[in-house]
Amino acid sequence: MTIPAEGPSPARIIAPLLRIPHSQRVFRLPPSALKRSYGMTGEIVDQLVGLGLPHLATPEGPLFDEDDIASVSLYLRLPSARRGVMTYWVRALRRLGTAGAPPVHRVDVAAGCPDPGHEGACRYTLALGDGPPRAQDARRDATGPLASLAVRAAGRPRELPAAVREVLRVFQDIDYYLLPGTAAAEPGLMQRTGIGDCILMARALVDEALGRGMDARVASGLIVAVPFSSAHTWAEFQVAGEWLPVDPLLPKALSAWGVPGAADWPPTLSPVGLFHRLGGQPRQLVTHGGEPCGFSLRTREEAA
Repeated sequence: MTIPAEGPSPARIIAPLLRIPHSQRVFRLPPSALKRSYGMTGEIVDQLVGLGLPHLATPEGPLFDEDDIASVSLYLRLPSARRGVMTYWVRALRRLGTAGAPPVHRVDVAAGCPDPGHEGACRYTLALGDGPPRAQDARRDATGPLASLAVRAAGRPRELPAAVREVLRVFQDIDYYLLPGTAAAEPGLMQRTGIGDCILMARALVDEALGRGMDARVASGLIVAVPFSSAHTWAEFQVAGEWLPVDPLLPKALSAWGVPGAADWPPTLSPVGLFHRLGGQPRQLVTHGGEPCGFSLRTREEAA
């Protein structure tokens, strides 16, 4: 399998990554994981390395940064679980646009122990609201969810007003990349590289809006979709007394990544009902022993 012809060229995809120092990356992904999780055959990996894809050479073979690989895989439109989940978002957005009462969802928060050899029960910390995180113990072999949230859609998607669309134009040339390692903490990275993630974009939108005398804030929470929701960060603008979610970067990326149905989500559409706010500044939804851990957000629709 070679690099697909659709979408931007591999060299153009990799170019912004070359502006990020290697020292900000975490090189731990072996080539054997690339095909399984990101649809990259050995032939594709060799082509990308030849174009300068950042990697760390070791006696056992090259190691890659997982965020680099995820971003490149998405822009190359290769099959991956991450890309598959995005089709749920578009489907949920379309469902919100239909007639009838806004749906109610049940989101089950589950996590896997990242250190199965430790003593005693697992100590998880859940940050699922504006209040302080909640500690919770669970057996390592527990199969049920750590928590369950009932989420009622706050309304329906709608077009953003002209004043907000003017703010979006400032950032229309920024592209969405999952930023490697500590890169997201670098001041001015978005302006220097032309790429950013959801957190950087949310903060930039809020700063721009506040500078124009508008009411805006950063929000973090969930993109609610069946069968799995996802953690996300976005900006919110206050319009006529209502806080509207604003995220031009994600729908632009869905289109560039060739996600089916992405045309139904233009950057100027406020995804009311799809985004569910859990708090302000972004933080890990689930940690284990104080460290980030893998978690899932299985979601089902319930009767209103």
